[in-house]
Amino acid sequence: MSDPQRSHSAAGQELRDESDQFVLKCMGDVDLGFNGGEGLHVTDSDGKEYLDAISAEWVLNLGFRNPEVRQAIIDQLDQIDYVSPVFDSDIRTKLAKRIAELAPGRIEKVLYALSGAAAVEGAMHLAMRTTGGSDFVCLDAAFHGRTFATIGLTYVHPGMVEGSNAGLDRYIPRQMRIPNYYCYRCPLGLERESCDLACADFVDFALERGHINGPAGVIVEPLQANGGMIPAPDGWLKKVHGICQDHDVPLIVDEVQGALCRCGPMFASERHGIEPEMIILGKALGGGLPLSATIAVPEYSELLPWEYGFTQAGNPVACAASLAMLELMVRDDLPANSERIGQLMMELLAELEPDSELIGDIRGEGLMIGVELVRDRVTKEPANEEADMVMGACLEHGLIVGRTGPVFGANGNVIKFKPAVNITEDEAVMIVELFGRALRQVEASL
Repeated sequence: MSDPQRSHSAAGQELRDESDQFVLKCMGDVDLGFNGGEGLHVTDSDGKEYLDAISAEWVLNLGFRNPEVRQAIIDQLDQIDYVSPVFDSDIRTKLAKRIAELAPGRIEKVLYALSGAAAVEGAMHLAMRTTGGSDFVCLDAAFHGRTFATIGLTYVHPGMVEGSNAGLDRYIPRQMRIPNYYCYRCPLGLERESCDLACADFVDFALERGHINGPAGVIVEPLQANGGMIPAPDGWLKKVHGICQDHDVPLIVDEVQGALCRCGPMFASERHGIEPEMIILGKALGGGLPLSATIAVPEYSELLPWEYGFTQAGNPVACAASLAMLELMVRDDLPANSERIGQLMMELLAELEPDSELIGDIRGEGLMIGVELVRDRVTKEPANEEADMVMGACLEHGLIVGRTGPVFGANGNVIKFKPAVNITEDEAVMIVELFGRALRQVEASL
């Protein structure tokens, strides 16, 4: 994101200078640092307050410093702060049992990891051990991680081919990439009303003829997040799951960003009425602490000894935070809150559209919402630079939003809203109001 020059306090400028000197930055560099947060509100190093509409990069689904999660962390620290994965841990086991109870279908095994990409690798291990194959089907514009095993599953973008992937090819395993679902910009040039979900048929072709070393599984997101905030159309995941069952391979649903009430239900798979063989969890799973997991049905739960594992996987403090978060979500029926407030935000955003020169499409599920900006609603030319300007204007108005950027494999023109799932109606109204102000400011300058 292009970032306007900021004037800092003496302390804020010192922090910025030391950050530039000592921190190797690999995920962007916005001239903005935070040192305080509560709920949806966060304060920067100069004392300015912002309304966070992206759950701290979709990691804090209950907002900053949730009292119950915080207390669970403190209570766990009073008992024990680390248990090696070699030994049993009460809290680790309790969390695994609770996840299995909440998960759809017959899922009951929990394989802990530290990051979303590591959990994707866990799913790959489990699938390859059971099927004997090693080739996976993935979608164009997908994002599944940036480790060597997961780069091959993640979007290919011209800038990345010449940039971050250059020289890494010999480490990247081959995967089968097929057209993604994207009804607003159908890669097949079809219309949703008559397409019969033709893009899903490519999964069948890939599993039948696209592999070299045997198919191991299909890995998909129920809503492509970094790829442009694109929800899978109704029926698509069911059709793909049926194809997987016909070929005796698992459907692996990457819910690193979509689970834990983000798309409405506790698990996004539930929204589509499917019971996948594996679901991948990360981001918000640890209540703000590093924790991820692959959860699987019994028949896809075999690994060789020491084949996979991480020393800090299933850390008891992170597990305590996660369990407290899950119990709060169930008790307060946050899936319903996500659906209700998400619908409200979609309706409020739609009210901005008639008077906007840039809004091309508004889409989402629950509190995972994208607004695609275009320069022309007929040609749908992506408004990349304008989206960058809108993000900057949002910060000026005290609002933090996300964006699919050029390095994220999509058009770089989609503004992302993913607020905490315990958001109130008043907070939702304020988010859209601040966004509207920023949008009008940018449109007036064009």
